[in-house]
Amino acid sequence: MKCLLVIDMQEDYVGDSRNTRMYPYNAKELIDSINERISEYPNESVIYIVNRFFWEIRRKPKRLVDGLSVISNNVFEKRKASCFSNKRLLEYLQEINASELELVGVDGNYCVGSSALDGITKQYKILFNESLIGIGNYGKFKKIKKKLKEMGVIFTTNHLNVKRCNYENT
Repeated sequence: MKCLLVIDMQEDYVGDSRNTRMYPYNAKELIDSINERISEYPNESVIYIVNRFFWEIRRKPKRLVDGLSVISNNVFEKRKASCFSNKRLLEYLQEINASELELVGVDGNYCVGSSALDGITKQYKILFNESLIGIGNYGKFKKIKKKLKEMGVIFTTNHLNVKRCNYENT
């Protein structure tokens, strides 16, 4: 089964009150484009990942960004860069026979990139949908992209919107 993993599309990173110097993505365009992609998948195949740093209080819920289409209750929390650090996510993917995972969200240099590498080592076919991944630092990303390709990650672009959804002033 093919699944869509929506990584770190939460208020902290793409919401209106985020630190735009740290997270310089064109949030509205990124959210709209990801929503279009979400609509192409069956509900059970869309999986949302939220990040909670180890120092953050567990009882305070992490919120997916306003405007993001949430069509399933498949929300998994991670406390490390790779979403595959969550054992419940791995169990769910096994339960639904997932074999191909398309990654979208933020940031291509960090959590999305780390998840792509980890997914390959866990024997998943990984699609890195570059047009639906926020990338804050393209200089750094060139090196990461080379490594991802060498590891077997497949780069794609969303056929609905091939504009890059990264910088506010692009």
